[in-house]
Amino acid sequence: MTDQTDPQHATAKLWNFMERFQAAMFVTRAQTGGLASRPMSPIVKADEGLIYILTETASATVRSVRADPVALLTFTDGKLFVSTSVRAEVSEDRVLIERLWNPGAQAFWPEGPSSPRLCALVLRPQLGEYWDGDNAVSTVIQLVVAAVTGRQPNPGEHGEAQL
Repeated sequence: MTDQTDPQHATAKLWNFMERFQAAMFVTRAQTGGLASRPMSPIVKADEGLIYILTETASATVRSVRADPVALLTFTDGKLFVSTSVRAEVSEDRVLIERLWNPGAQAFWPEGPSSPRLCALVLRPQLGEYWDGDNAVSTVIQLVVAAVTGRQPNPGEHGEAQL
């Protein structure tokens, strides 16, 4: 795996990659102390340096964020893997929620962006990493060749950046 040493390049790639995804896994510290992970629909705003998630005000996710704002957001499509640690906060700002409103949200909150059940998680990325590799078949072939030849496989590009 090659490390990306240019932080600006890695930062740009991270934001570009995150903007591609419609879904991510959001990991928080659960009330029990363990980790809880759930699929969410991130709204990535690279120009703002923020990621937003619309969710239920009374959800376990919101309770977890209020108790501990340190969280993790991960994305994958089987070839590209992105992970970013975030500091999360809960916002009930109706102007923000209206700005983030989208057709997908309508399916969950048919009463619209003014729903009192709706809030926005504001995620401030801290550190991000990506692994951009070949498809799964190519990676398996590389692993087999590496095992036979004793050389380390190169499953793709890796980058890390402070966000």
